[in-house]
Amino acid sequence: MIDVVGKEYCCGCSACVSVCPKSCILMKSNQEGFLYPVLNTENCIRCGLCDSVCPVLNAERLRISQRNDAFAGISKDGDLLLNSSSGGFFSHLADEVLRAGGCVFGAVFDEAFTTVRHAMIEKKEDLPALRGSKYLQSDQRECYKAAERQLKNGRFVLYTGTPCQIAGLRGFLRKEYENLLCVDVICHGSPSRCVWEKYLTYIKEKYTGSVRAVSFRNKDKSWKDYQLKIQGDGGSCYNREFRKDPYMKIFLENYDLRESCYRCRIKESGPVSDITVGDFWGVENTEPEIDSRMGVSLILIHTDKGAGYFERIKDQITVKETDRTRAISSNSAYNHSVRRPKERDDFYLYLEKRSWKYMENKYVKPRMVKKIKSIARKVKKLIKM
Repeated sequence: MIDVVGKEYCCGCSACVSVCPKSCILMKSNQEGFLYPVLNTENCIRCGLCDSVCPVLNAERLRISQRNDAFAGISKDGDLLLNSSSGGFFSHLADEVLRAGGCVFGAVFDEAFTTVRHAMIEKKEDLPALRGSKYLQSDQRECYKAAERQLKNGRFVLYTGTPCQIAGLRGFLRKEYENLLCVDVICHGSPSRCVWEKYLTYIKEKYTGSVRAVSFRNKDKSWKDYQLKIQGDGGSCYNREFRKDPYMKIFLENYDLRESCYRCRIKESGPVSDITVGDFWGVENTEPEIDSRMGVSLILIHTDKGAGYFERIKDQITVKETDRTRAISSNSAYNHSVRRPKERDDFYLYLEKRSWKYMENKYVKPRMVKKIKSIARKVKKLIKM
């Protein structure tokens, strides 16, 4: 058994597994908790299909861009807006596809809230499971094949995911389908399942006892001050603002990301979807008249097909056209990879051997202390002036 693509480049999309005619490629988890394709050389017929569908090897070919439209959007449905990560655009788009008899693919939690996988839904009542950010890499499993079956049967498919997952789907399909709409999310990076499982175990032991709901982007306070909320049975609850939550701080400091996220060939090569959607950070500076404490979606339209579907749901959201360059400048994760921390390898060595509390003390609190000291120094300078 050998690795199919080098660890530093493989994004874990599973396109190679899905296309292999001899089923000789398997996705296996490494010690960091990330899935990588492994090849059984005895069964391999060297057909080359795995190379031909790999989004990393074919990033330039998969680039798609006909338009440069950009919008700020806020759902007019208050309840939907409250339960969405940002402005609620995705839910309206998915609802439109489902009402027309199509199907939607997106990321869902498992029953224990320890892992995330992609799944297909066909009914509006199942849409809440797809809604909301999930800061874990989603396992595609058999979804590429399932999407292909639906497309070949003439059904309309909305497929959502990270840029590498969308690129993986389009590489796997090896042809364009008019009945496929691809939507990717602005992606900071894919965090490890092992880190989340360790953190969730700690939260259950200290706060909740069990887990019946997880919201990475709870907006009870506001969109810009979102909270990680974990609910247990009997009313137990853990709820902390992202700036103070250890898991979110480790994620935003880039310690627990997949190796390929530090040099993402997909996002750096250009758009691969019909529509890109994400939080419109910096909207207060770019389009202050549409700023909302409950969230604003940044909507980037790349194709005529995407523009057509945007027009179909536009009356359900408050829309403001915006300058694409200015909007992207405040959302650099759209087209730039994140910095790789020097301590990243040590982080995973400690994760395997140490408690969560040790990880928190080593990688979260020292940075908080440095930040406080930095602020104190600035205050002293101002006082002297």
